[in-house]
Amino acid sequence: MARLDDLKLSPLFQNVPQEALQEAVQVTTERQYRAGQAILEQDAEGEALHLITRGVVRVSRVSLGSRERVMGDLYAPAVVGETAVLGGGERSATVRALTDVTTLMLYRTHFKQILRRHPDVLWNLSAMLVRRVTFLNDELIAFGLNTEAALSHVFTNLYRQRVRAGVPTPEVLPLGTQDIMQRISSSRETVSRVMRKLSEAQLLTYNGQQVTLLDVDGLMSITLEEAEGLE
Repeated sequence: MARLDDLKLSPLFQNVPQEALQEAVQVTTERQYRAGQAILEQDAEGEALHLITRGVVRVSRVSLGSRERVMGDLYAPAVVGETAVLGGGERSATVRALTDVTTLMLYRTHFKQILRRHPDVLWNLSAMLVRRVTFLNDELIAFGLNTEAALSHVFTNLYRQRVRAGVPTPEVLPLGTQDIMQRISSSRETVSRVMRKLSEAQLLTYNGQQVTLLDVDGLMSITLEEAEGLE
């Protein structure tokens, strides 16, 4: 009953009736992806969502100027692809496996049937979307302040995800300079300058390949005034 256990951990199916879980077991399809393989492609038709049950994925989007921005990483258990499934449109981003990944694929038709029959699943979906909107609002605020605040948001969010996923040493973030640049849409010079300032403030250390958070609370509490004080 490994699939049933995986469903119980999914944000969509936590604390739902057994009938909903049994129905989902019957209509989901397990998929395996190797590290580097695309799970979803931006602008492709979205006929199914994926419940990430094992592994880590990266979400990225290419803008009109052909510039790629990394939106973030997701650790199992997580859900991707629900926006296109709900809206009936194209994928808004590309999702690529960072490690070997296992998913449970759920097609739109079956998902709609489950939502109609089991309101608890619909409630979980609503709660998940609310959390996503709240996160995006926080991101807009942080990115609108300055680079220090933007990086603080990126680092602390990734740290919290790694804690929830039970990753050993969650404070050690596997982020290189290029990756950081793509996350905040900033130049190499700006990233290097701000990382140096955050290091001098003893909030983190950085060796060009990974970021080690020394003071997570300090990063979380960065405000506009504190960020300006680092300049």
